[in-house]
Amino acid sequence: MNPSAQQGNQLGPLNPGDVVSAALRLYKDRFKTFFRLAVLATLWLVAGIIGLGLAIALLAGIGAAIGGDIGAVLGGLVGLLVGFVPLLYGSAKYYALSSVVGRLCFRDLINQPETSLEAQRQVAPKLGQFLLLGFLLMLAYIAAYLVGSLLALIAGGGVGFLTAGILSALINQAVGGVMGILLGVLLGLGILLVALIWVASRLFIAEVVLAIEPQQDASSSMSRSWELTQTAILRIQVIFLATFLIQLPLLSVTNYIPSILLELLPVDGIVYAITFALSLVLSLVSSMVVLPLWQAVKGVLYYDLRSRREGLDLALRADEPGIHE
Repeated sequence: MNPSAQQGNQLGPLNPGDVVSAALRLYKDRFKTFFRLAVLATLWLVAGIIGLGLAIALLAGIGAAIGGDIGAVLGGLVGLLVGFVPLLYGSAKYYALSSVVGRLCFRDLINQPETSLEAQRQVAPKLGQFLLLGFLLMLAYIAAYLVGSLLALIAGGGVGFLTAGILSALINQAVGGVMGILLGVLLGLGILLVALIWVASRLFIAEVVLAIEPQQDASSSMSRSWELTQTAILRIQVIFLATFLIQLPLLSVTNYIPSILLELLPVDGIVYAITFALSLVLSLVSSMVVLPLWQAVKGVLYYDLRSRREGLDLALRADEPGIHE
């Protein structure tokens, strides 16, 4: 049995460092399995994007041959609609395969390990729910952004206006205006950031919930994530920051440095084309390496949150079909 799994039922509530350490241990112990899942997930997503592009190009070309410029536009629009089918399917496969990593980590921690194929069989019937979950999460983040922006505008604008008026009367109009704008912008950005962080933290483990708990669908997985993370927002942010810092050296080499180089190179040169291609390949490879780490963190965090709220005996709720296999 996996050494990480052997220690699973000895774990109590974890601090943020313990969560990240346990995720790293699981990531290391099952790297080949996790990396294979990440490669498959990424390839499905890339295939969906390519399918969308091919559908648009093909139908736009047919439209152009039949009806000229107008036909090309109409064909492109039809291709966009048709191409959404492979894109949506590829996206659903990406979410489902990614979440398998979190499920495998959780099962190891509760001493009920699964093989990758067993976990994929458990998750496969929920493919449509994973697609719906991705759509609902997107709507939730958009709503959080809009509400946060509105609150930021009201609070930041109000405070900035008052500050500008007071300082203009006490000092001068120029200083008051500058300080009012600066304080208003800072306050507004702070409010928007807090709103986005709060919502993202509450929904952080939604796809892992969907992969692990057999009775959950897309909407109830979001509700379950919201429930489990109710008192853990600060801990989740510490975990998020620690995980980001761990992956930062890899991202610097594969993403940040190539992006800086692309900004410095002339767009029409052969060197730019080669650098862009290498940057794209490196970015895909790094995402395949990093994706399992984040999912492992989510799987361990899910374990920790359930152990805090429901006790360490959490595999073992008799009313959850599929937990005992």
